[in-house]
Amino acid sequence: MFIIGMILIVAGVAILLKGDSETTGAEHQMSSVKTAGKWIVAIVIAAIGCYLTRYSPYLAMFGGGLLVLSMLRAIKSDQVSARMRAAGILVVVSAFFAVGAGLFNSPWRGEKEIEDRTDWVAPPIVDCSPQELLALEWSSNDKHSHWPVAKLMLDLCVIAYKDPVEARIDLADLGVQSETINGGSMIGYVVDFGDDAVVVFRGTETDDEYDILQDLRFLRSGSDDGGMHGGFKSGYDSLHSQVKQLLMRYEAKRVWISGHSLGGGLAVCCAHRLLNDRDYEIAGVMTFGQPMAVDRKMGKLLTSQLGDKYVFFVNDMDIVTRFVEPYVHFGEMVHWTEHDIERSKPVLLMGTGSNQGPAGSTRFYLETKTNDDLNALIEKLERDVEPVRDDGRIVTRGSVPSASDHQLTNYAKMLEALRTHTDVRQ
Repeated sequence: MFIIGMILIVAGVAILLKGDSETTGAEHQMSSVKTAGKWIVAIVIAAIGCYLTRYSPYLAMFGGGLLVLSMLRAIKSDQVSARMRAAGILVVVSAFFAVGAGLFNSPWRGEKEIEDRTDWVAPPIVDCSPQELLALEWSSNDKHSHWPVAKLMLDLCVIAYKDPVEARIDLADLGVQSETINGGSMIGYVVDFGDDAVVVFRGTETDDEYDILQDLRFLRSGSDDGGMHGGFKSGYDSLHSQVKQLLMRYEAKRVWISGHSLGGGLAVCCAHRLLNDRDYEIAGVMTFGQPMAVDRKMGKLLTSQLGDKYVFFVNDMDIVTRFVEPYVHFGEMVHWTEHDIERSKPVLLMGTGSNQGPAGSTRFYLETKTNDDLNALIEKLERDVEPVRDDGRIVTRGSVPSASDHQLTNYAKMLEALRTHTDVRQ
């Protein structure tokens, strides 16, 4: 697809730069119409090409570079300068159109299935301690996507956004010890629940420029295991030694990892580093509103290592879960839509493999056949011919990517809906 995409981009540029015969008089207006039509055709073709490559951010940077070069005085030819400028504008505009189109598409290209709740009976709310929740058996391959421990992970993500002093007080109210970890503006907590420890990372603070820069630093950071989002990796690298020291101090036997938004990307990086260290069993990785963080090679490795102990939650049309290409999602997806609960469809491979350090083994899953999550958006747009109504009023919920779908309060509603299989959105 990448090669086809690049061919289409080159074709779009070629169409745009193809010279026209000079016109005069009454033919000038016709020439202007032809030029506008040529731009439209070129943008459509190049935008499709950008979308297929999945490298739109890099292509936008390349187009911006062409624009800068076209303004340099070193280029003596006005014709060459004009052509570079036109090509740069075309690539930048096409890349932005491709990014916009991607927001309506699934961040996962694989197969999916609708969770069957025909025989579902909402379980009663049981008052369990955090330690009891962490001790419950769970698997991302369970038939129904209701794991009580997920609410604990979400509550810890909420606490992680608070001021460190207030967050430590809230954690102490749970009857547990905790320590803050920080590197630059990257903040998280290691919480001691006895045999289990939870590492939770704060997400992006919109008033923190460094957090936003970490989100935008999408340049690939490569290793023998594959590639990761450069901003997430460098952000977590500044925290890893603190995480290890605290896990050792708490004498943790099992580790849970969680985070929301940017924190979800940091959680994936944390899981990768701890898996490489092989000192602790990873009991579970649960993320909320997590952006794409790894390339396909890394995703395949982490899928095989984490097995059924990783799930990422997607709330309806959360815009953040569609960023940042060319990275991908991996593992098990649970996507709550307006109509259904969509799950990734795992494909089991023969054999077993080492998982989560010395504590055991798990099944391998083929990464390229696991999560489909949001391809249902296409089906949903086709299905929603009639506008969605609420008490007679037309509403747009579920029709366009929404920043509100990314909020933790709405992820709390998602978890409640997974428990009851009812629509609790207002």
